[in-house]
Amino acid sequence: MTLTSHVITPACPIECLRPVLSARAYNPLTQACGASVDRPDTVADVITLLRTRQLDQIWGLGPRRIGEIEVALVFVGLTHDHGDPLSGNL
Repeated sequence: MTLTSHVITPACPIECLRPVLSARAYNPLTQACGASVDRPDTVADVITLLRTRQLDQIWGLGPRRIGEIEVALVFVGLTHDHGDPLSGNL
């Protein structure tokens, strides 16, 4: 089951995550207000921020929303590791 019309890959723009994230996770992620990190432009950027544990630097993304983002990446097949977040799957 998938909610998107195409396969989401790391090269996809961040907008491709819209169908698999709630507005409460998607909007802060795409706006990156008050963040000390650059706004992620691609799915790969999101994966990098997750791996380096920097998503919490974006206002509005706490543990629950970051968990939602991680689950969405699992859902679209970009990770399968049960250890470190998304290790080795980029």
